[in-house]
Amino acid sequence: MDEAAWKIIVELRRTPNVTRAADRLFMSQPNLSKKLQGIEAALGVRLVLRTPKGISFTPEGEYLADEAELMLARLAEIRGNLLRLGSGASGTLRLGMTNGFARHLLPPCLKRFKEEYPGAALDIATDISAAVVRRLERDEIHVGFIRGEGEGGFERALIGSEQACLVHAVPIALDDLPTTPQIAYLSDPFARRLVERWWHSHFRARPLIGMRANHGDTCLEMIANGLGYGVFLAPNFLGEGRQLWSTPLHFADGQPVLRQAWMIWRREFSDIPLIRNFLGHMQGEIAAGLL
Repeated sequence: MDEAAWKIIVELRRTPNVTRAADRLFMSQPNLSKKLQGIEAALGVRLVLRTPKGISFTPEGEYLADEAELMLARLAEIRGNLLRLGSGASGTLRLGMTNGFARHLLPPCLKRFKEEYPGAALDIATDISAAVVRRLERDEIHVGFIRGEGEGGFERALIGSEQACLVHAVPIALDDLPTTPQIAYLSDPFARRLVERWWHSHFRARPLIGMRANHGDTCLEMIANGLGYGVFLAPNFLGEGRQLWSTPLHFADGQPVLRQAWMIWRREFSDIPLIRNFLGHMQGEIAAGLL
């Protein structure tokens, strides 16, 4: 049954007179009678009985009329949802981001986006930058927020950059680093490549890895206890409450060791209204210096 058939059944119950129902449906009486017979034939049941006062519904007809009203209400709801989706005012937006973005940078921006588009749902996945790029490649997310130069032919908007720093518990000279234990924790290949470039611009020897940690906070605790130094690419990781030294890093030519932060997305995704609205909102946040 199509929408027109549902409307016929509903109108016949509201107006139990074929002629008047036909007028309300902008149909001729013979055409309505023919369509009703076609519905009954297709379903294999008798839906209405003709009486001197008009028509009355059989139990099967009453059941079908109840279902028809539900179907029409559901169709109206679907149409409304599609209109909202078409305007980009609702739907689910899948975002991928590093833990630093999720903890420190994006929550205020996402709050403002939700205030502008309350019908939008956000599905957020946190991971290292390389994994966020892979998620975008596999269409698991719509927009990613990464640090470092990620591969892939994506559209991107520069958010900003941060200077890497050496973190240590006591003063340390650059020349002493090859013989001082390093506490390594960087799991993101983008970050490791940047640190390796900095290291090899100064030293031929490989760093002396004294310990490996799986998280920056763990690395900081080890540094605070004098077990070595660490390299951090996000200064907001340092937080407060620890008495540690932080030395900005430079390449051998004097250029600062900077890691850029990006918003990335697939070009074809920007044709989806909700994603287009989100990208526009975030680009406005970036331009205003709010991200």
